[in-house]
Amino acid sequence: MVDTQYLEELISSSGLKKTYLAEKLGISIQTLRNKLKGNSDFTMREVNVLCLELNITKFSDKEKIFNKM
Repeated sequence: MVDTQYLEELISSSGLKKTYLAEKLGISIQTLRNKLKGNSDFTMREVNVLCLELNITKFSDKEKIFNKM
C-alpha cells in the first residue's frame, strides 16, 4: 500500500507536473492517477524512477511511502 497523501505532498512540493512524472514512468497520466489513488500498484522500476525524480534518497522515506514494497 502506498502512502498516497505523503506522495502527493512530495509531488506538489517538488514543482514537477504529474504529466512529466507519467512520461518519465512510461505510463499514461490516467494510469499514474490510478496508482496514486491506490487502484493499482507501482512496479519496482516505477518506484525507483519516482524516488530519483522526487529526490527521495533515504530508505526510511521510501519505506514510509511504499511500505508494502
